[in-house]
Amino acid sequence: MRKVFVISIFILLAIALKAQDVSVYSVTNGKGDNVKVSADTLILGEIYLDDLSSEHGVLLIKLTNSGTKPLLIRNVTGCCGTNIKSWPKAPVLPGKQSEIRVEFRIEPKPQRISRTVTIESNAQGKPVAKLHIVGVVIQPRQPNELVL
Repeated sequence: MRKVFVISIFILLAIALKAQDVSVYSVTNGKGDNVKVSADTLILGEIYLDDLSSEHGVLLIKLTNSGTKPLLIRNVTGCCGTNIKSWPKAPVLPGKQSEIRVEFRIEPKPQRISRTVTIESNAQGKPVAKLHIVGVVIQPRQPNELVL
């Protein structure tokens, strides 16, 4: 019984201490506003039709290499009309930062926003990382309108 306990402790420690090479620490839209990051999901929130501009479809994803080896970004792709305007072609050295510029068009009508950006790299724990971009475009409420 003691052997099983010791082995399970070592396994849990190995899992807990496993380092990730890539982490998203900051995402901003074209207007400079911070966007919430929840795990691998970028939450744009609610965007009112009156406030909608071309800047809402521009994101700068800042990556940091928290590993000990240079990070090589092999490929960055987007789905559903998501354009990857720029991404680091040179290795990102340990402790350094880099940016991925993502642009997509948002139709001026009420809708849900759902995009995916796939980053392929030499990261040890996660060589293929998928970042989901979600939000919703809504009509502004009228002054006397109730929402149930």
